[in-house]
Amino acid sequence: MSDPHSYLDVLARVLALPLSEGFVSSDERFHAASAGADALIVDVEQRRYHRVFDARPLGFEDTAHDGVAQASLQIEHSDGVRTIALAAQDDSFWTPLPEPRVTGLPRIVQRHDTSWTSPAPPPSDAPQRTSITDWLGSLVALAVLAFFAAFGFNALRWSLEGGWNLLWLLVGLPVFPIFGVLTLVAVYTLVRSAVPQPRRRALEAIHISRDESFRLGEPMAFRVDAVVPASVDGQPTQAPPQIIADLIVQTLNDPVDGDWSLKDQFWGAGRADVVPSTLTGTGERRVHYVGTVTATRRTPREAQERWYLALSTSREMGVAPFHIANVATPALVVPYQMVQPPDRHAQIDALLLNTGSDLIHKAYNGEDGTALCDDFTPEECRAVFTIDAHALVDHAMATRWYEGRIRTERVSSDGCFYMLKEGPTYQLMYTERHDTVTVYESPDLRSVVGRYLVAEHLFVDQLPGAETMKVLRPRFY
Repeated sequence: MSDPHSYLDVLARVLALPLSEGFVSSDERFHAASAGADALIVDVEQRRYHRVFDARPLGFEDTAHDGVAQASLQIEHSDGVRTIALAAQDDSFWTPLPEPRVTGLPRIVQRHDTSWTSPAPPPSDAPQRTSITDWLGSLVALAVLAFFAAFGFNALRWSLEGGWNLLWLLVGLPVFPIFGVLTLVAVYTLVRSAVPQPRRRALEAIHISRDESFRLGEPMAFRVDAVVPASVDGQPTQAPPQIIADLIVQTLNDPVDGDWSLKDQFWGAGRADVVPSTLTGTGERRVHYVGTVTATRRTPREAQERWYLALSTSREMGVAPFHIANVATPALVVPYQMVQPPDRHAQIDALLLNTGSDLIHKAYNGEDGTALCDDFTPEECRAVFTIDAHALVDHAMATRWYEGRIRTERVSSDGCFYMLKEGPTYQLMYTERHDTVTVYESPDLRSVVGRYLVAEHLFVDQLPGAETMKVLRPRFY
């Protein structure tokens, strides 16, 4: 099995079907997967699909047809298994794939579960103690066993004195081993019974409410009310400690090669801790979760996008959300108005000292602003810096800013650029853990300093004229 192809993912969303793990042919042309109770087959090369109702794909195999190996798919129906030679099917068998670039993004498959239960914990064979008399009985039995084990040990010790005391061997040899083992078993059983049974996390009668208004940069409140059942499958239960909220935007990934796919990006997260309430009189407990989730103003906007809210109990793999709901597409953010535009000298100092974020915060908020540094859009950040990249490099060279920043030996670090001088040339190096590579090399110090500033210092790469000094960040695999 393999992860479903992006075309299968889009198709399943268009048809509003849950998708499971898929299969791929040996030539990677055909892909198949279970979608609900049906099977979906996709021809990636021709961008078409076929849906088989009430069936499940079993896998691909290569079969010979006119001396040529072709992909065939085994399908399991209620009446048995049959094989479909996919390459031999005519156009009537296939349906063109829906393209989101033309038809728009598919609908979000919403989910409104009214109950949720965690997976069952591993079974425990520890006996259950239901009353104080059970505990007292176990302790008395343990004391009796321990007494006879100690008596047997003493009998063996007395026999060491010789003479008639050797007769104690007849008592000690059978008594000590038998009762010693029984005592250890009793202690183990008692300790096991003292360990509390694992509790399953469960919620019932889930009711969710949230703010209808949604704006980027502003918190959206949500509330979850639920009941914790007394038990599930005979096991005691407890409420999940928190509810995790995610604001997700679905967009279309449309690369140059046309191999489009959908992508879900998380642009907002929030948490809500459990707040227990009073008992209902039936052994059930009411719980409440109240929290907020905020999508940053920096969220990039696309021509096609769908927003939705997902609520879950954990970020662990395999834990699906119990609530998925559409959220109205937020309006474009209103740009902040600059309060204190920085002068040329302040811009140069901030860029060379790598304190551009502080300068942006001061420019838009003045001395008493409340907006967060991470809340400014890229356009708002670029508007603060009006100097030219070459002017910044000229100032760095004139003030000999680079002194003390040029190394004479190679170093290892975690993903950073640095300047190195070896012989008559200067080098711009990139290091990540134990790997180091030369990104740029020149005897001209100014060109190396400029590329270092563009690569390593925030916002310098956005200055006019920085395009000619940009370098690619290497990737190590």
